Amino acid sequence: MRLDELETGQVLSSEVFLVAEASLQVDRRGDNYYNLVLNHEGGKQIDAKVWSDNIEDEIEAGCGLEVLARVDEFRGNTQLNIQRYTVLDDDDFDPSNYVQTTDIDQDEAFQTLFNWDCDEFQNPFLKQIVQSFHDNESFARTFKKSPAARFHHHAYEGGLIEHTLEVWKLADAMCALYGDKLDREIVLAGAALHDIGKIKAYRLTAGVSEHTDVGMLLDHIFISASMVSNQWDREVKPDVPDDRAEEAARCKSLLLHLILSHHGRNEWGSPVLPRTSEAVLLHYADEVSASMRKCFDALDGRPAGKSWTDSVYLMDAPRELFQVDELMDEPEE
Repeated sequence: MRLDELETGQVLSSEVFLVAEASLQVDRRGDNYYNLVLNHEGGKQIDAKVWSDNIEDEIEAGCGLEVLARVDEFRGNTQLNIQRYTVLDDDDFDPSNYVQTTDIDQDEAFQTLFNWDCDEFQNPFLKQIVQSFHDNESFARTFKKSPAARFHHHAYEGGLIEHTLEVWKLADAMCALYGDKLDREIVLAGAALHDIGKIKAYRLTAGVSEHTDVGMLLDHIFISASMVSNQWDREVKPDVPDDRAEEAARCKSLLLHLILSHHGRNEWGSPVLPRTSEAVLLHYADEVSASMRKCFDALDGRPAGKSWTDSVYLMDAPRELFQVDELMDEPEE
């Protein structure tokens, strides 16, 4: 069965999914119902509901679920109305078949982002801070496997390094466009380090991304800035000569500003707004990576034979997306 081939009214019998998200909510009548996001084989996702009359065992993220369900449509999106379900035992279910993983070369990407021990980079403070993360084997191992989000974008194993590499490449291309108007090295250091706190803010449970307690309490932006600040004070500051102390402190402040402002708005989680050209550029590189991943995921998951996707939230508003090559393939009249 393919999710993009489902038709409204179709009944699924004994279909197995991985529960990516599960929340027990209350409807207008005061009855409980489950709001679910389910992963099918390969990690493709679909929304699902279990209404109060059909609730049996507790459903948690990361468990396997065998369902009898009807395919419905709600606000233009396909979803499953689950009539009966069985929570599968671990021995009867392999979650690795139901999760997405990055397809980039993580080792090569990590070298691109963090191996600054080369002649390409000249700022000694930035070289030292970025290289110190490269040389930390525990950090490297975790960074390569971590997801980049709970569900918005790159929310899978290796998603963080994939997203970070995209931000790096976008930022580098924009620096090339604007030449000496920007400090390329601090932009790229910010690109490499802007989301490192996500290794502590998210975790994978049975291949499903979820918040950690620390992530919920502090948020990845604060965690990222704290990790960089603490690492700077341990690894960089002791080696700074007295006559360059002010320069180093200023460099640290500019780097932390890139990290703290990269979401662009206070209401999007940034405690400060971008106040340098480099910070503005990094914000847009980050936004492009996240938004384009949303577009690609929606287009890949559109119903078979359809040119339009289900509704996806982009740029502060929901909308359906159109697959351009569908138009290009239309025969001439």
